[in-house]
Amino acid sequence: MSATPSPRDKLPWWVRAAWTICAMPELLKSFAWDAFVLFFYAQVVGLDGLLIGVAIAVIIVFDTLVDPWIGALSDRMTSARFGRRHTLMFAAIPFYMAGIAGVFAPPAGMDQWQILAWLLGFGLLARCGMSLWTVPAYALGGELSREADERRFIAVLRNLGNQLVVLTVPAIAFGYFFVHSAAYPKPQLDPAPYPGFGLFVSLLGGVLMITGALGTYGRARRIESLDRHVGAPQAEADGLLSLLGSFVDAIRITPNVGRLMLVAFLVLFTNSVINQLSLHLATYFWQLEEAWTPRLLMSGVIGTMLAMLAAPAFVRAIGSRRAMMIGLAAFFTCQAFAILLPLAGASPPPGSAAIGAFIVAIRFLGGVAYGLYVVPFNIVTYDIGDEHEANIGQPAQGLVASFMFIGLQLGSGAVALLAGSFLGIIDFPAGVPVEAMSHEKVRALAWFVLVLIVFAGGAMARLVGTFRIDQNKLAALRVARQAG
Repeated sequence: MSATPSPRDKLPWWVRAAWTICAMPELLKSFAWDAFVLFFYAQVVGLDGLLIGVAIAVIIVFDTLVDPWIGALSDRMTSARFGRRHTLMFAAIPFYMAGIAGVFAPPAGMDQWQILAWLLGFGLLARCGMSLWTVPAYALGGELSREADERRFIAVLRNLGNQLVVLTVPAIAFGYFFVHSAAYPKPQLDPAPYPGFGLFVSLLGGVLMITGALGTYGRARRIESLDRHVGAPQAEADGLLSLLGSFVDAIRITPNVGRLMLVAFLVLFTNSVINQLSLHLATYFWQLEEAWTPRLLMSGVIGTMLAMLAAPAFVRAIGSRRAMMIGLAAFFTCQAFAILLPLAGASPPPGSAAIGAFIVAIRFLGGVAYGLYVVPFNIVTYDIGDEHEANIGQPAQGLVASFMFIGLQLGSGAVALLAGSFLGIIDFPAGVPVEAMSHEKVRALAWFVLVLIVFAGGAMARLVGTFRIDQNKLAALRVARQAG
């Protein structure tokens, strides 16, 4: 009997474990970037808010332009030494590690333009390096199995890996690196821990990437050998213009691809608003006591992980699209209330233990809602990859994954530009103790966050309802692969 697996086989436990690890580096980078970079460069390093916004926007726009090239190239690297997915995944490791370590270690004594150049250079290295990992790794998840229940489990494992990182890293960050001292009652304002934290994020990411790549390598190569028997042959490597042409054609041929990109944009736009400005809000708006800040960053993750246990049954009961809509509506409501109620004076006072418990509870409920959304979203993404593959007769998970990450990058970049610019416009001061901060500027920042959340939530609620996937095409493709 042949040892070659069918794409419909259930995965061995070690491949499941390695796939879970494959999901961790992207969220490790995203957490470190979103939670700390804007705050670090604005409040600690002292880079002008407008320059920060421009720098991060340039980084993410460049990263966005790279993503479709990586995705389409990954689909076509059928004769690469380590396979079409893993060749790029292995190449990503040194670029990411050097970049993220450098971002958190700018030399002292630089002027504004030198700091800007430092952030641009190492930020580009970190973000584009991670794209070399994330786009092919995400595409790999759509190929490991096409059996419906196993694919739901793959989506759960990916998000479980994401949440494990976001759960543990804040605990380590605030338990080991950012520790209360007499000089810095708010330890995130202390410049000393940031280089060590960046090195930790770099080394941990490298170890996770190596482990995940090695653990999925054998299964991926066997699945890729099956793909050679399905669909039309592909060029090994097309030029950049040809790859961008495939990108444009994908939106025309499979409209769900464009919708996917817009949903991903709005999701990360909202998450980036929350994540990139959480330390600002925790420090100056809610004025959380030291112990509550890491709890704030972790509470939503705990809620998401618990919700993921119920998410597959939730999806089976009401369908992927409806599950996404319900989860999103509850998520946006919770995130808005965390800002609106304190602004209205309907929450405990800033600086109290009660406000910490209050905000953490709301973030927990928001995490539960997000868990009910994100699992069906991943399932829909893989289904859209299969739909586009059925439409063009070639593997397309890499290209479709790049659309999702384009949306994610653009969402993060838009928030960085808006948030950095807004901090600059209102002249939000750097390095100011909580008690000396202008109350009006803090409230202005809170209103800014609330407006962005409400805007993105309303747009996404309308968009998610437009997804329509032809299940007959997916069934035909699965039959062809099973026969192959």
